[in-house]
Amino acid sequence: MKTFPVRTPEMFPSVLVLVLVLASPALMTPSAPALLTPSASRQLQVRGQRAPRDTRQDSIKVVISEGCVTQGESSDVTRGGKEIDLTPGSPLILTHKIKLVPSGSGSGSCGCEADFAALRAGCSIKPETDECPNECSDQGRCVDGKCVCFSGFSGPDCSRSNCPGNCNDRGRCVDGRCLCDPGSTGSDCSRGGCPDGCSNRGRCVDGKCVCHSGFAGADCSETACPGNCNSRGRCVDGECVCDDGFTGPDCSERICPNDCWDRGRCVDGKCVCHSGFTGADCSETTCPGNCNSRGRCVNGQCVCQPGFTGPDCSKKKSCPDDCNNHGKCVNGKCVCHSGFTGADCSETACPGNCNSRGRCVEGRCVCDGGFTGPDCADKACPNSCGDRGKCVDGVCVCDVGFAGPDCAAKGCPGNCNNKGRCVKGRCVCRRGFTGADCSQCEDGVTGPDCDTAMLGVSELSTRDITESSVTLLWTPPPVQYDTYYITFTSQ
Repeated sequence: MKTFPVRTPEMFPSVLVLVLVLASPALMTPSAPALLTPSASRQLQVRGQRAPRDTRQDSIKVVISEGCVTQGESSDVTRGGKEIDLTPGSPLILTHKIKLVPSGSGSGSCGCEADFAALRAGCSIKPETDECPNECSDQGRCVDGKCVCFSGFSGPDCSRSNCPGNCNDRGRCVDGRCLCDPGSTGSDCSRGGCPDGCSNRGRCVDGKCVCHSGFAGADCSETACPGNCNSRGRCVDGECVCDDGFTGPDCSERICPNDCWDRGRCVDGKCVCHSGFTGADCSETTCPGNCNSRGRCVNGQCVCQPGFTGPDCSKKKSCPDDCNNHGKCVNGKCVCHSGFTGADCSETACPGNCNSRGRCVEGRCVCDGGFTGPDCADKACPNSCGDRGKCVDGVCVCDVGFAGPDCAAKGCPGNCNNKGRCVKGRCVCRRGFTGADCSQCEDGVTGPDCDTAMLGVSELSTRDITESSVTLLWTPPPVQYDTYYITFTSQ
């Protein structure tokens, strides 16, 4: 059993062929009942005729009848058939029984072989391909019911004209010719077009305008400027509007500052001044001899450097009083010998120029307050330490027996060991200390600060005196001591 799905009824052929290929009876055995060979086949052909189309339904009617034909034969078997209505989506299902008889029996009303058991077989329907839609519009060949279009045509019936390259998706195909989109050209629209056809002032090359001489712009619509203004300006209506610093019809020339004030000519942006003028813009009047590089030219006159004179600064200046023979004249200035100073070397110099701590008077330093020495390099001490000490970095180091910031006071021994004060050369000791230099503790006290009370023993006595020992007896003080110190003198 086979199914034939209906798709488009109007595309159905007028004849349907049902084909069954049967094996030769001699080749059929119980173990191989259906061994098929092409040479021993038979065909059962079923033809159907297209019925008038019902305009109210999307369907097609065919009439199918059956008959037996041998291989290669064809006969009209539509008589006595039955009508089948095919609609879209409806399958055509045919079931067919065939009787086979031994070869040469000659029985059967239609000449088919008989007396064999019935054989049920499946059949399939395929359309004959002898018709194509609209006969391919005479623009193609009909092959198996389908149009194979000639070059340049397409569609189910070859009715559409093709365009070359399908216009490369850059245009529309109309009657086989491409109508290109703006910006594309060519028979297949493959070439880029140029804007406005280059305004008829140039030619289009690969979608870009190559303008004729004298024209410019993407569409050659603009009047060109000479040399394209050398990239130093803008082209406006065929004339260059130059950038700052450039001039000329093509902006190729550099501008000089102030146009050289008409006192020179401009060469590559620099002024070449006429005789008698100078400066970047030739605005200055030149000086004779260019002042011999010994001065500046101001309004045509030389302002000479020190030591030179003359209209062109060519003469050396003399030094005042010829430096008093205490120096030499260099470019009009005295370079004094050692020990002399002043514009004319007439003054005696002071050592170290008094180190900027005093005044030089007739070759000697008069030092400022707080400084001393022949060159005022030392710091001064008060009252020069009263001639009782020496001054070291502005501080008096007093001689023995003197004290005070200026060594004016008499000194005390050991400076009273910082345990008293020195009054007129004598120590006035603090409480607990005594001695000329306050270095001893008073009686009854002890310790580093002489502030610890010391209690003595009483009733000290001796006994058992020998040459090498003695026994001491005493009454201890009320305060307990850990250690007693015993001193004695030998006679």
